Amino acid sequence: MAATISDDPLAKNLLNDEDLTASSDTESREPQPVFDSFDLDIVVKVLSKTIFSPFFVLFLPVTFLSQVPSTHPAFIISVAWTTFICFIDIWNHVDKVYRCRGTWLFAPEKLKWGKQIVLITGGGSGIGALLAETLAIRNISVVVLTKEPPKYESENENISTYVCDVSDYKAVEAVSKRIQKEVGDPTIIVNNAGVVKGKLLLDLTEEDVQNTFGANTLAHFWVLKAFLPAMLRAGEGHIVTMSSVLGLVGAAQMTDYCASKAALISLNQCLRFELDNRYKTPSIRTTLLLPSFVQTALFSKTHLPDSRIMRFLCPPIQPHVIVKEIISALDARESRVIRLPFYTQAARFMGDGMGLVPSWLRDILQRVSVFSNARFWMDSLVSRRAGAVMSAWQADVIASNN
Repeated sequence: MAATISDDPLAKNLLNDEDLTASSDTESREPQPVFDSFDLDIVVKVLSKTIFSPFFVLFLPVTFLSQVPSTHPAFIISVAWTTFICFIDIWNHVDKVYRCRGTWLFAPEKLKWGKQIVLITGGGSGIGALLAETLAIRNISVVVLTKEPPKYESENENISTYVCDVSDYKAVEAVSKRIQKEVGDPTIIVNNAGVVKGKLLLDLTEEDVQNTFGANTLAHFWVLKAFLPAMLRAGEGHIVTMSSVLGLVGAAQMTDYCASKAALISLNQCLRFELDNRYKTPSIRTTLLLPSFVQTALFSKTHLPDSRIMRFLCPPIQPHVIVKEIISALDARESRVIRLPFYTQAARFMGDGMGLVPSWLRDILQRVSVFSNARFWMDSLVSRRAGAVMSAWQADVIASNN
């Protein structure tokens, strides 16, 4: 059955009603599903399943050998390419085995979801709300921490909502005791709460900076201090940290946001070292997310360039894609670093600390990046595709319910 955003209170909450109002200068255009959905990530996905797939390239030398002699350049090149792709695949496999302290031949046992209690901060809207609903539909116990009472009260009895300002250590400490008593000890923590101001450095007030670092950075420390001890006693668990690619490369008008997200990258790395080497609990997994622009209310004041080339190279991410990646990492019981979309892979080489990219090239890449070309409005604006994105979220939730 077809549904609209106005029919679903969850969709309304995930992206505020006022955010659905497009800017007055936005021209209407007919939807073009094929072109609008075609981007660099689709190309990369196709290539990864074909000429960059070890299984696929293994057939190339055999195919050429059946048609040309072994001294033919085509056969030699195919052997070299196959060797290179297989080497990269083995390299990645060794890295995953080491990172997850697994075995060489067998993947870790899949997560037993029925025994899990998932704690989600910032679960009252956006990615957090969608993740909570998705997990609850699968009959998983979910605990949501939200600063304000949600406009939409979930009807799913698997979701327990607690109003708590996670930037306040005493508030987190108090609510943690209630959760442990009423629900149990969380086995999975998703630190998702975050804010963005979109102001120039000199326009930021003291309250703005404190609010940004409180929600984006300090909240992670307070939640971990409250709930990590129970994980250490159990010897297993999973901690998901929602950072941003802007923690690796800066952007104008987002100084406080970028700095707060950069701190989370270091936090995740240090936490991983402590779990492995000090607490001796490698079975407690850590997943770090480094997404680019996600179409949620958090960035509703961001107006992105709408040229076709920018939509192809730097596509915005739909929230259900992030949710899918989180669930995949949890289900596989693997520690991961998730970078989305594909162009964010370049960010790992662009930081000042790496020194792998010349300054002139880094500046060019940053100037053409989606965030450097974004404009922050004090009105509530969304990109012209927000309505279509919300329909996709809603369709996923409705389909899951059915």
